[in-house]
Amino acid sequence: MIPFLTALPFATKLASATIAFTAIFLFGMYLGNKIGVSSCHEAVIEAQRHSMETQEKQSAVTDKIVTKYVDRIKIVKKNVVKEVKVYVKDNITLSGGFRVWHDSSANNEIPDSSRIANAKAVAVEDVASSVAGNYGICHENSATLISLQDWVREQSMIK
Repeated sequence: MIPFLTALPFATKLASATIAFTAIFLFGMYLGNKIGVSSCHEAVIEAQRHSMETQEKQSAVTDKIVTKYVDRIKIVKKNVVKEVKVYVKDNITLSGGFRVWHDSSANNEIPDSSRIANAKAVAVEDVASSVAGNYGICHENSATLISLQDWVREQSMIK
């Protein structure tokens, strides 16, 4: 054994050992805290980087889907209504009852028979334009839904 340690009283040895272990423990706590804080900062920076990359990807997907949607809507609107005059050439009228029936069915109602008696006749061209416009709206809604589904699908693929 070391000769100078044997000459020290037990209380001094105990106090020295306690101080040494406390110093080593506190130094370990200091290093652990420093490493932990550093790791936390690195994790925050990495999360922010990932968030920015994800936002860029989401923006790209949104731009692509919106462009595709707008182009699709332009095509639908152009093609539907402009063809009415090509196919409806005669100056024919339909009974007022047809118009009442059509309006009621569009509103998901049963036609009121008193309205039929007072209804004015309607030109076939007007009916065709109205129907073509309604189908155009239907196709526009369909294109909107398809675009939204594409957008959700592609957004969910971004990691």
